[in-house]
Amino acid sequence: MSKFQEHIDISGFSIQKIDVSQLEDILDWLPKNGAFDLNIAEEGLVKVLHAENTCQEIIAKLDRYIGAKESEKSQAWANAALKKAKAEGYTTAKDKEWFASADSDYVTVVNEITLARTAKKWFENKADYFRNWHYAFKTFLKRDYSLEKLGNTSDLGYNVDTLEDPRPMRKHDLGGDIEW
Repeated sequence: MSKFQEHIDISGFSIQKIDVSQLEDILDWLPKNGAFDLNIAEEGLVKVLHAENTCQEIIAKLDRYIGAKESEKSQAWANAALKKAKAEGYTTAKDKEWFASADSDYVTVVNEITLARTAKKWFENKADYFRNWHYAFKTFLKRDYSLEKLGNTSDLGYNVDTLEDPRPMRKHDLGGDIEW
């Protein structure tokens, strides 16, 4: 049984080590000129949906990571303002604030948060890009299947039984109207 904790666990999580090779493979696979056929659309529908889901899972982890880093940021600032500034001889509130804002631990956490927000934005943009491709593929397939259905001669309304073929004519749905 899978637990939700496994999907949002950020212990050992590193933004720099997020594997984006699958996403890059799908990006390289997508038609560069926007022209595609039925086979590409069917395969692409599955690929881009998988890529979008992968992005969404990473975004959830990044949200959790940003929340944890925001707590670390507050803690680093408070530690610098209340302990380190006092040890360095700063006595006024304003001096302690300036010291805390320039503290190396605080600045490190702020930079990690900035990196995480940048990564989140990147994955949101990629998810949106894949979502747009999914819509394009779905629209193409829906139109293509409806044209195929129109071209199906067994749908003309003639179902006259003849003596040569005692079986009644059946409607053959070659593509159907598929809801993805």
